[in-house]
Amino acid sequence: MKPILVLLFIFFIAFNTAFVQESDFPILEEAYFGKEAPTEYAEVFMDGIISKLNEAEMCAGFTDNGTCFYYNAQHNGAWTIFETKIQNKKWTKPQPVNFTNGYTDRDFTISPDGNKIYFGSNRPRVKGQKKQKSLDIYVSVKNDSGIWNEPQNMGNVINTNYSENYPAIDANGNLYFFSNRGEGQGGCEIYLSRFINGGYLEPELLSSAINSNKHDWDSFIAPDGSYIIFSSQNRDDTIGLQDLYISFKDKNGKWIDAINMGPKVNSTKDEICPSVSTDGNYFFFTSRRRGLADIYWINAEIIETLKPKELCR
Repeated sequence: MKPILVLLFIFFIAFNTAFVQESDFPILEEAYFGKEAPTEYAEVFMDGIISKLNEAEMCAGFTDNGTCFYYNAQHNGAWTIFETKIQNKKWTKPQPVNFTNGYTDRDFTISPDGNKIYFGSNRPRVKGQKKQKSLDIYVSVKNDSGIWNEPQNMGNVINTNYSENYPAIDANGNLYFFSNRGEGQGGCEIYLSRFINGGYLEPELLSSAINSNKHDWDSFIAPDGSYIIFSSQNRDDTIGLQDLYISFKDKNGKWIDAINMGPKVNSTKDEICPSVSTDGNYFFFTSRRRGLADIYWINAEIIETLKPKELCR
């Protein structure tokens, strides 16, 4: 083949590949993609569009009254936070958030006001150094133009030489996360760092109502701190490999023993990465019941149905 024909052939392939990539996201309108979450049993979220059968996706968060959506997926070999939003009355094709730079950014949650995103990352603690072998917790703040600022490491009070991951924050700024520091009863444990007078205090282990002698991780805290949802591995009452559990605070502010969220949420496979949309309407989590990780959702009313009667008003 002559050189000029080779160049034309390469151009043709590149042009058509780019066209397919730009046109493979359907035209979607309305808040929450115009969908309503199931109420009986959790279902795959946006099957074939966001949650794809042969690809892995996890974590999810809607902000701005359902007009902006974030999730985790692979990009250039690393877990990356993707963003899609309504522009000109239509949803944009998902793209990596603006602070993406090739490092792993995963296991995120969004602050109740929608203006901060917390996540685990192997970014170097000092600019110019190599990426870390473990994960630290980072936070990015949205500026007045709606652009995410450069993520900031949350510092030595929170981060150690072990992995810290899946951060979640309540409306008062208190930070919940898990770490494998070897403390507690074993495996990964869930910690709380209280936000007092503009700073974070030394992290404390949550009580045995939540932490067990199994792996306990991926916790989401209610904005008012009234409940916590987390993933735990191989407990006696497990339905699958990893199930989602929920604990509520009693009238004295103490956590009650966590309960399995049941078959409407859990399956015989892994359930991880819980979160609730910032308006409180939708509950998201990640499941591997189809093989690779997919995002599932259900109406957040299920949380209220799991609350013990003595705690209901």
